[in-house]
Amino acid sequence: MMDTGKLVSGLMVLVGMVLCPVVAQAADAKVAVVDTVQASLTLKLNARQAVASALDELGVAMVPLEDVTTEDSACTESDCYGATAKRVGATHVLLVAGVANPAGYRLSLDVRDGESGRSLGTDGKDCELCSEEQFATTLQERVTNLWKRVVREEARAKAAESNRRMAPVVGDAEEKPAAPAAPPIWAQRTPMFGLGLGVLGLVGISVGAYYISVDGKSIETTRPTDPSKSHPVIVRDTGKWGWSFLGLGAVSLLAGSAMVIWGRDDGTTVSVAVGPSSLGLQGRF
Repeated sequence: MMDTGKLVSGLMVLVGMVLCPVVAQAADAKVAVVDTVQASLTLKLNARQAVASALDELGVAMVPLEDVTTEDSACTESDCYGATAKRVGATHVLLVAGVANPAGYRLSLDVRDGESGRSLGTDGKDCELCSEEQFATTLQERVTNLWKRVVREEARAKAAESNRRMAPVVGDAEEKPAAPAAPPIWAQRTPMFGLGLGVLGLVGISVGAYYISVDGKSIETTRPTDPSKSHPVIVRDTGKWGWSFLGLGAVSLLAGSAMVIWGRDDGTTVSVAVGPSSLGLQGRF
């Protein structure tokens, strides 16, 4: 069986590992409280005591209330809160505002960063049917919960910043160079050579078709001067040359067309599509 003492010790170590960062940050913090609560003198004193008790239980040092002036209570900008924190040596500024009377109370809390004056977290409660005696108790609970939430968020933000700094940074020299733009088709060797072959192919097909069309026709070599005498007649034999030119022209035209289509360096993708009764090209031209 597992030793109960060792189990308890292990749990305490785990809890300590989780709480140590929060406790350490809380121990280094110092809060200046700016109180603008509108209430009776007794209730206002109870509210201040509730805030002091909450910070004391959290282990957070509090700037004496007499060090906070009325000018500090009139701050509305982040720079003003930052200046207040710097003057009294605080790391955070806690704004406590609200109204409390026998008809109910309204509470508003805001934790500000001591360096920048920006808001780190807010909380509040509006209760019209609550007794004013509950105001101090509610205030203490809200201050405790808000401070714990702010500490967790600050720890999470610092951890994220630390991870970001530890991550390897890819320099400009290590970045992959951008692929050069494809030159126009007239500046590419293969397509231009293909155009030349295509033109030669068309010429060969034209010459071959002409030779085939005149094959077997007669040519009169001399003009007859004496109709009673025979004169020599030559019959054209250009069929073999016509079919040769026609075949070479067709091959040249097909080769040139292929060079123009597949040899372009501009992202063109073409493939041969073969169907039951069709043959063609498909893709992006």
